[in-house]
Amino acid sequence: MRRKITKTVALVLLGVLLATLAGLVGCAEEEKATGNEIKYGWLWDFTGRAAVGVTQVFQGFKDYLRMTEEEDPIPGVTIKLLTYDTKSESARVMPGYVWLEGKGLDIMSAAPQDTELLRSRFEAEQMPFYSLSNILTMLDSEWLVSLFGPPEGAIEVLLQWIMDTWDYDTLGTPKIGFVGLAGVPFYESQLETAEEWMSDYPDKFEYVGAQMSPTTTTAWAVEIGRLKDSDFIMAAMSGPPLASFLIEARNRGYEGKLVGPMESFLAFWSLMKGAVPEEALDGVVVGVYQPWWNDTGAFITQVKEYTEEYYSPDEVETLYLGTGQYNGWAAGMIFVDALRRAVDKVGAENVDGIALFQALKETNMTVEGFGSPWSITEDANCFMQTVRLMEYSSEVGDWVVITDWSLPPSLGG
Repeated sequence: MRRKITKTVALVLLGVLLATLAGLVGCAEEEKATGNEIKYGWLWDFTGRAAVGVTQVFQGFKDYLRMTEEEDPIPGVTIKLLTYDTKSESARVMPGYVWLEGKGLDIMSAAPQDTELLRSRFEAEQMPFYSLSNILTMLDSEWLVSLFGPPEGAIEVLLQWIMDTWDYDTLGTPKIGFVGLAGVPFYESQLETAEEWMSDYPDKFEYVGAQMSPTTTTAWAVEIGRLKDSDFIMAAMSGPPLASFLIEARNRGYEGKLVGPMESFLAFWSLMKGAVPEEALDGVVVGVYQPWWNDTGAFITQVKEYTEEYYSPDEVETLYLGTGQYNGWAAGMIFVDALRRAVDKVGAENVDGIALFQALKETNMTVEGFGSPWSITEDANCFMQTVRLMEYSSEVGDWVVITDWSLPPSLGG
């Protein structure tokens, strides 16, 4: 185990030259790149509210690039990663974009709400974006592709599942409440989707209302009081706010189900497991575009083999309580595959962001463990498009799959 960990550290700067996190302390010493250099900028929340999920994804992405460098490098091309920490502050997004752009980037990544904020600029400048998650308003951007679909798609599948499984004859109409963080477009868009869906099916839902609170909220007595009669509370927030809400909701006697997209629960599952009592988590339902660690497909098996070989047991335990490692790995798989095809097409000396982005848009990979091939469509620029639902079982101590994969209406289903 120790030999492999040492070997991995030694590989960090061979194929992936990582620049310093702008806005943080320290300055990384860089090795001189060999061959053509592709610069990929990450404009992300490395120390803010979403930092746990972001840093794990970033590490998973680097892990895949390191494996590529060790086992099957791309001749004539070096990948350089540069990062800028937005710290969950919208005021840092545009300066971060300008700073990264000034480094001569070929391609960039950012949080969904930040790509929406930057859209008019990066489309005018034809700056390619390869991001992780998406947002409904960005599905038609021709200068962006994302790893998986927007959380709004998971919201749609969750509401459809309620309609399909609720016993209307015995229980009447299900009462739906919504809780989220105010002023964050990522969460506001999920609320809009839920409200539009319930408006389209007025005889299938009784809408209790939404409680959209400031991002600094730590006490939830008022919100819980207003949502206490809900059979389902849909949560659109991540990190510590969600953990504190769930704890207080259960302590105040809420017995209904909490449901939400992967970004609310699974991306921060280590935090939820560490902060929230096991019995309070029982019955939570999430909508996901990806498999979970307890799946047995080839993709998860490969990620687990690498993780267990290169990380300590304590690190493995932490990584297995989140989605970051395998999401980063999947993003790396697509990135490397596209870069290889771009090099084959135009040559290593000519490959740039535009050639890479065109190859990304032509991606069509079938990977075991996912509900559909990784490819984009004319109306949806995300690779992973099908959603399935999982429910947490305190008896099993893990997530249990409760539906097959389905294509959300917003993605063409």
